Amino acid sequence: MLDLCGMELHPVRALGPTAWNELSAWLLQRAGSYTSYHILVDSTTHECVLPRFMAEIEGLADAHILEVEPGEASKDLALVEQLALGLRDEGADRRALLIALGGGVVCDLAGLLATLYLRGIDLVLVPTSLLAMVDAAWGGKNGVDSEGTKNLLGTWRPEAPVFADVRALETLPDREWRQGWAELLKQAWIAGGGLWQTASTADWTQSALLMAEAAQVKLEVVAQDPFERGTRRALLNMGHTVGHAVESLALEARGTTGHGDAVALGLSVESRVLDALGRPGATDRDLLRRRLEADFDFAEFRGLDSRDVWARMQHDKKRLGGQLRLVWCPQPGEAEQVEVLTEAAFIQAWTTDALR
Repeated sequence: MLDLCGMELHPVRALGPTAWNELSAWLLQRAGSYTSYHILVDSTTHECVLPRFMAEIEGLADAHILEVEPGEASKDLALVEQLALGLRDEGADRRALLIALGGGVVCDLAGLLATLYLRGIDLVLVPTSLLAMVDAAWGGKNGVDSEGTKNLLGTWRPEAPVFADVRALETLPDREWRQGWAELLKQAWIAGGGLWQTASTADWTQSALLMAEAAQVKLEVVAQDPFERGTRRALLNMGHTVGHAVESLALEARGTTGHGDAVALGLSVESRVLDALGRPGATDRDLLRRRLEADFDFAEFRGLDSRDVWARMQHDKKRLGGQLRLVWCPQPGEAEQVEVLTEAAFIQAWTTDALR
């Protein structure tokens, strides 16, 4: 059962080529602890990953499969209710186990579903995308969107075990590698040192070699500020203030954008705000932008009206006391700084970035 007191950050975790084997052993150790097993997937994961996963994991032959459509549109509270009714109809009780097998959207949905269903059932996260293995599966956050506001509704599940097996990445298309690469670059910047030096001169094809180190960066940051009471964990939202806004607007326009594409643009635009403020590290920020421009195509976002983006940014969770804040480390590996962002400064940065 869910213990709301003294949650430990992913006390059971595995990342590597044997993570599914470790999950299988973990489940066998708990044989008899669960009355039923339920696996949440999206239709892509159902086709590309689930058959191999089921063949690798013992004890899940009778598991019930819940399926959603891939993409951000599935992060919807009404869908969580439908999934909860599906669990109910499958006979899930308070000793059921929900396994999230998928990318960031599936992990977010499953986390919220497992927390709400019967006031909490056990949850295991099995990320299958680079973005989820580097970022989304770690840290305990989950949530859904509402009326264009990203992750407006959500909860915390930091105690959930995570089993991230790199074999799941074998079917990942190039575009999805890039989605995770944006978050990896962000975490490399936060870490600085050797990770940043390597990432800044590599490209997305080197992601698998840096994945475990980047995930560890997130775990260390979250451990310092697990429930985002200060500014340390907010540092993980570098690029997301602008990124979430453009992602929401592009999706409403039925664009083909991904979360990583939007975060990459957000990192580029937000870094220019620091340039305009005269913060140290301009050379490194220029290197970051050149890395982003080499690996991402921002054409889909350039037609967005900066005033619409600014209006959508007002829903950002870092907004406090009527002020919109950016939390950044101006140079790789440095402590975070909080910058107040004005509309004029944002529009200047947006325009400068578009005219690069």
